[in-house]
Amino acid sequence: MGHRISNKVSIGGDNSGDITQTGVDGGGGEAAVSSLLELVERLTAEVRGKELAKQEVLEDTLTDLTADLRAGDAEPAVVRSRWEKVKGLLGGLAQVSELVAKISDQVQKIFT
Repeated sequence: MGHRISNKVSIGGDNSGDITQTGVDGGGGEAAVSSLLELVERLTAEVRGKELAKQEVLEDTLTDLTADLRAGDAEPAVVRSRWEKVKGLLGGLAQVSELVAKISDQVQKIFT
């Protein structure tokens, strides 16, 4: 069984002060997207000029993904689709595998 919060809250009367709630925050949306954008830009810099198969398509897709993330309200399905395309085009390139794993993790956390 998962962890459940079992504290009871009784609300009554007037409240003129701040209400404070504690718990686990799974968000951090803007910071998470900013971190993901930084990783994608690093990957773009690392693959630029590598002369990989379909290099131009790879760079174009990374450029589109970067633009989506910068826009701020990227469509989750579009981001996931572009990222899957990038991973496919990289074909397991060992030099960037750690970076690809980090980006995959972030995409899954943010856009699922």
